This record gives sequence, structure tokens and C-alpha cells, in this order.
Amino acid sequence: MSSRTPPSARSEIRLDGVVLGFTTTLAVALALLLSFLASLPKEGAFASWIAAGMRRISGSLKKQRLQRGLVVVQIAVSVMLLAGAGLLTRTMIQLSNVSTGLRTEQVLTMEVPLIAPARATLGDDVDAKQRYQRMQREMQAIHGVIEVGVGSIMPLGTSQIQLEIKAEGKTLAVGEAIPRAEYRTADPLYFSAAGIPLLRGRPFAATDQEGAGRVVIINQALANQFFPGEDPIGKRIAWTGDVLRFTPFSGDWRTVVGVVGNTQDGGLDAEPRPVVFMPFAQELAITGVLVLRSGSDVGGLAAAATRVVRGIAPAAPIENVMTVAQIKDQSVSPRRLNAALVSSFGILAVLIAAVGIAGVLAFSVNARTTEIGIRMSLGADSGRVQRMILKEGGVLLAIGLLLGVAGAFLAARVIQGLLFGVAPDDPTTFIGVALMMGVIGIGACWLPALRAARIDPAITMRAM
Repeated sequence: MSSRTPPSARSEIRLDGVVLGFTTTLAVALALLLSFLASLPKEGAFASWIAAGMRRISGSLKKQRLQRGLVVVQIAVSVMLLAGAGLLTRTMIQLSNVSTGLRTEQVLTMEVPLIAPARATLGDDVDAKQRYQRMQREMQAIHGVIEVGVGSIMPLGTSQIQLEIKAEGKTLAVGEAIPRAEYRTADPLYFSAAGIPLLRGRPFAATDQEGAGRVVIINQALANQFFPGEDPIGKRIAWTGDVLRFTPFSGDWRTVVGVVGNTQDGGLDAEPRPVVFMPFAQELAITGVLVLRSGSDVGGLAAAATRVVRGIAPAAPIENVMTVAQIKDQSVSPRRLNAALVSSFGILAVLIAAVGIAGVLAFSVNARTTEIGIRMSLGADSGRVQRMILKEGGVLLAIGLLLGVAGAFLAARVIQGLLFGVAPDDPTTFIGVALMMGVIGIGACWLPALRAARIDPAITMRAM
């Protein structure tokens, strides 16, 4: 039953800019090379070899249809990837706007376990609590520190200690599951230092010591669950269940003296969890988290706070030294990685699709040089030739867009679990992606159209 928050995996999984840049450059370079073979010189042995290869590639109607089909698929895949990237990016924006439930984010946390719970004795517990008090006093003297609190869990963290709980006078309905809540401890300064708002009642007091009356502070989620429409202050709750026999926790009744606001524990997109805080002095110091509040530049306090801990407990591990801003970033980082990956693939797919359209139309223009020359010699102007080529590419683009948008609607349902605050069929995202792909596709069609409009009919007729 560890209460430690697992470290972020951001340093383990990340995009390598060098590898991504190399593969993107290589793919685009090859695509450009293949698509503009048609513009190479028409004379010489090398030109003859290229021309023969082009005839093999684009000579038959069946192969031309295959080429066009592949371009349509490229466009459709690009739209699907861009739509996914847009939805994930909007999710990140929504998450960044979520309130943490804390009054301030100028908070630094550090986890400093001093005893091993499995082998802890009463003397170990007393010694650990005395050292935590020394750390508090010395950290309070650090320039810029406003308040220092001690608890078992960092703000916005989660405890893996979840126990069954009951309320005095409350009975469960038939078939109703026994409620569970997270076990946490806090000292009198923890809530104000962490910025957790006290909604009702009082915070813990210095008199809430071992041997005094057992009291608890619950969060709003648990108050709503046990005491909807009631004032929970003065009500009693207790831990329950057979698991208590194997833990140092007692099933004594405890009086609710305060209610604190819900915080986004376990992630900015997580539902509030029922939580019970007990006085740090009344419970075994399974672990200790020091919470420092500052007026500004809270990150600069880490070095000084670490020196204080090293001076009092040289052998103690110091873990999860993070500001609230870093904890929030840790929550968003998996979504950021997903968005970055999908966006990278989407951008690469768009580049390949654009080059594919230009390449197919370039092959088409090369194969129809004689036809275009005859049309122009019979009076067709350059504008009409451009429109003819643009129409040919526009048909491919339109089909690809239709298939891509349809596929994106289906794919969005697959990633719906990764979204937050954004509908999987978000019209803003889909319209924006379709417009962007349309503009890029038209731009890719324009280059071969301009080349076709510059064909000299006189040179074409002489070459017949």
C-alpha cells in the first residue's frame, strides 16, 4: 500500500528531433525526385532511360488508375491524421484551462520518507515526526517561503491506500457497494500551504495530538456521497473492512471537523475522488511530504529545501521534488506526446500527399504533351489548359477529402477515450482540416497546371 506517486515517463518516451527530421527530409526528397522526373531533359541516353521508366510506370490505363487511387488514399489518410492531431491538440488546450482546485500554484512539494512502515516502531514514529517538525521550522526560515506544511500526499497526487468506509447512522441499499475513500494525513498547516480551500469547519489544530479525540477532514466529494444536503460537521465516520486487521489503521469512529474543496487528484481530466484526511500527529508517519508555499519563483526554493533535509536526515531519500505547475505538466504530458506523434505523422502524410498529387499530374501532363499542344494550336488558351489540369487534380482531391472526412469521423470514435472537453465529431476541427488540406491540394495541382500552360504548340507539332 504505497502512497508514492509514480514518476513521469516523459524522459523515457519522447520524439527524437534528429531522427524525425532525417526521415521526413528523406521521404520528401525522394517523393520530389520521383514526381519531377517528367521535367528532366528529353535528349540523351539518360533521358531515354528515364522516359522508358516513365512509360512503364504510367503507360497503361490500369497503372494510371492505380497511381490516382494511391493519391486518393494519401489524401484520405492525411485528413484522418490531421483530424486526430487537431482533436488531441484541442484536448490539450482544454486540459490546460482546467482549474486544479488549489487557490495558488506557487507550491513546491518534496517527498521525504523517514521510516519503513513494515518495521516501524513507536520510537521510530516519534523520531520521524520530530525531524519533520525541524524541517518545517528551518524551511520556514528560507527567504521567500510563506508557509510549510506536512502531509502524506503531495497536492494533486493520489494515494494507493484506499479503504472501505462507513458513516454513522447511514445504511447501504440492497446491492450497493461499500464506499471507499483515500487515506491521507495532514498537519495543521498542510491545507493552507498547499492552497487547498477549507469550505466548512476548521483545519486541524495543534491540540489534535495522539491521545486526543479522533477527528478527520473530508473533501467535498465524500461529503456529497455520505451527507447530501446535510452539514457534515460533527458527523462521524470510520474505516471498515477485513483489511484493517492487516494494517496499522484503526476502525475507531472519527468526528468530521472540516470539509475541503475537491482537487484534480490523479489528472486534470479525472473525476474527484472521496478523500479522508486525518491529523498527521495521530497516525503513523508512513511517509512525509513537505509542502512549501511561496509568493513567487517557487521552483528556486528546491535547492535550499533539499539542503535542509540533508542536514537533518542525510540518509533519507528525497523524491518527487516538483512544483504544482510541474505536477500539472506531468498530467498533460501523455496527451502532449500523443498529439505530437499524430501531428508529426499528419504533417508528413500531407507533404507526401501534396507531392503525390503534383507527381501524378506531372506524369499526366508529360504523357499528354502532344494532346495539349494540339489543343493549344487549335485555339485553346493557357487558362483553359490550366483549368483542365486543375479539374483533373481537383477530382482526386475531392474524392480524397470525402473519404478522409468519413474515415476521420470513424477514427475519432476510436480515440474518444483520449479526448477531454472536445466532441469526437467537433465541427471546428473537421472544417479546419478539410480547408487546410484543400488549400494544400490545390497548390499542389497548380504547379503541373502552370507547366502544362507553358507548353509550346509549335515545338510539340514538330516533335510529332
